[in-house]
Amino acid sequence: MTATLLDDENQMPVQLRGIDIPPRPAVLEDLDAELRKEDPDQRIIARLISRDVALSGLVMQVANSPAFFTGREVDSIIHALTVLGMRQMFNLVVTQLLKMALVGKPEVPMDRFWDSSAVTARVAAELARRLGCMKPDMAYTFSLFHDCGIPLLMKRFKGYRDVLGQANAADNEVFTAVEEARLDTDHAVVGYFLARRWKLPEYVVQGILMHHDYDALNGASEVKPELQALVALNALAEHIARLHASRGKGDENEWIKAADPVSAFFSLSADHLADLIEDTLDWLESQER
Repeated sequence: MTATLLDDENQMPVQLRGIDIPPRPAVLEDLDAELRKEDPDQRIIARLISRDVALSGLVMQVANSPAFFTGREVDSIIHALTVLGMRQMFNLVVTQLLKMALVGKPEVPMDRFWDSSAVTARVAAELARRLGCMKPDMAYTFSLFHDCGIPLLMKRFKGYRDVLGQANAADNEVFTAVEEARLDTDHAVVGYFLARRWKLPEYVVQGILMHHDYDALNGASEVKPELQALVALNALAEHIARLHASRGKGDENEWIKAADPVSAFFSLSADHLADLIEDTLDWLESQER
């Protein structure tokens, strides 16, 4: 399914019938409206977050974590906003709201999925800094949400975990083509509609749709360079996150398909790419000590 067939978010394709795409929460509408103002009011933002105990607790927890510790305890939402910044805070809120909206059945736990997305997002931001190809916060936001269609398909289809395994193991087929053949839809299309409905940034919406399309990275592609960079950076970040999680063990067919296009897009030799991966793995491990 192409982007041109998906331009109208109100025109749900047949393939999405039976998949419950949750509406955008009201608190997100209010936060987004305030953040879009030329001079957002931190007091209003703090008041909106404070209305939800789970959201405010999460923001405080992250602001007091070792990654953001400033030497003294964060004791208010206003203080947390100062420590985290508006964009980081917004990502936290969206992630928490997505977790609540996409919660599956007890027998389909999604904790590992969200943990993996968070690690990939951190790695993507670091790679963006090292490669200078985009703003780190853009890389972080995209990689955090690029697979948001997976929990919805996990809820909808009993055998989806097996389909994921087949897609991961496919060495010649595009990941989403495996899903499409078995389910008549795929997580990129579902994620696209979810991101549209939740009014995530446009680069996230479009990037979700094409994040397994590595042919889009070639020089003849009509895809915008910033979207190409998102696809390439996310593929590399996912590879590093998987290596970190598996301690370098196991096959990774998705990276086999992505490695050459990503290397060519960033003009990196095989040796330079290997050095970048190793250095970023060292950085990630140092962050988690």
